[in-house]
Amino acid sequence: MKAIALFLRFAALLDCLLLSYPILAVLEIIFSRQLDPRLSFSRLGLVLLAGFLGALTGWLLDRMKNPPVQAVRLLLAAAPAALFAGCCLTLLERTALHVALVLLCLTFYLIALFFATRPFDEFVGTSFLSFTVITYLLAAVISWFCGAYLQMNCDPLVLTISFLSFLLLYAFISNQSAINRLMGRRHYDLALLPAGVRRYNLVFICAAFLLVLSGLLFKKQIGMVFQFLFRLLGSLLYIFVILFNLLTWALRTTARPDEPLPQSSGLPVFGSVQEAASTPMVNVFVQWLAVLVIVLFLFSLRRTVWSAVKTAASAIWRVLKHLFTRSQKGKKVCAASSAYFYDTFEALEQTAQESPSPKEPASFRIWQRRYRDFLKKPQDDSFLQEGYLLILSWLRMRGAPLSPADTTLEILNKALIRLPDSPFSRVTEGYNGVYYGERPLQKEDIASLLQTLRILSQSK
Repeated sequence: MKAIALFLRFAALLDCLLLSYPILAVLEIIFSRQLDPRLSFSRLGLVLLAGFLGALTGWLLDRMKNPPVQAVRLLLAAAPAALFAGCCLTLLERTALHVALVLLCLTFYLIALFFATRPFDEFVGTSFLSFTVITYLLAAVISWFCGAYLQMNCDPLVLTISFLSFLLLYAFISNQSAINRLMGRRHYDLALLPAGVRRYNLVFICAAFLLVLSGLLFKKQIGMVFQFLFRLLGSLLYIFVILFNLLTWALRTTARPDEPLPQSSGLPVFGSVQEAASTPMVNVFVQWLAVLVIVLFLFSLRRTVWSAVKTAASAIWRVLKHLFTRSQKGKKVCAASSAYFYDTFEALEQTAQESPSPKEPASFRIWQRRYRDFLKKPQDDSFLQEGYLLILSWLRMRGAPLSPADTTLEILNKALIRLPDSPFSRVTEGYNGVYYGERPLQKEDIASLLQTLRILSQSK
């Protein structure tokens, strides 16, 4: 969990520093009367560098074991800022824009210095998001107005990319903070959460960001691809029209002209013979009415027809999958892998060969006999799984309300009342890591398992 906490701190710091670019864009428009993406990237890099320098300085000062007096700490905090400002003024030209840029760097140096000494949750909130969105919106409006009416060269590319990056980082932070709050509300141990849950959310958010960013950067190429596809579709439709005209021409050349119907009685025929041979209008009306009734009937049965189509498609898919899939004999099929986590029903009390678990012991003496037999087995992955099942058997003997659908986190919560002083949480963490393939079996897992079983065997 330390890695994800460090990542969230870094993302929150970068998210806070991205608030500087709308101010920087307005300063560039005021002093240089243009918004060049190449110059904007370099100036934004200076501000970010100053911010990270301030965060590093604050982190080092906060971790001092014997901190000096407040005045000395202020001098230590101001020394990197003065050195950074002097280097910038020496290397850059002495213009009003660069002086404003140095002042902006010092401002965000102080903000990052303050950020490094505060808890993480104080910098995640809706007010921060609303304030940043309003700032970016004002900068975009100023850029558009100066480019449209004042004839300035204002390219909002960097402004758009920085705003999308801010939203990406904010989505990361909000998602992971929501997971932490949910786990804490249910009193679950956050260390037992499979890593696939976090990775799946991060990958999904990154994919959405890359899709939007690619549409922004390569909009001309994407437009050309769609134009080519539309032309290809139009060519296919034109070929269909040619084939239809050819078919109708062939039918017209082979068809014979209408002939009068033979008269089987002496009834008089009203009108000409050719008109009597044609189809009455009422027959055409009846035919279209029948078609309409059939369409309405099929529309009323649309749900039944759709379910039948889905059932047939799934049956065909199962048959094809059975034909073209290799047999998985001797291999364990898990609903949750190391890369992704699927919230499905898993029978935790089954062995690797999918065999049912043994019968529950009728007494504590039988459980102790099974425990002694268990200690003679080799210490491998199945050893950890059988030991975990042995702990579950003891919990059932003590009246724990366990069910086959319980997850390891739910079992741990139900066992904390009956196992307050045992390392069962570490056993559960090791079991999750081995069962889901996230890490190999370690000596600490075996030691925690044996210590827990020893405590259970000594209890009366």
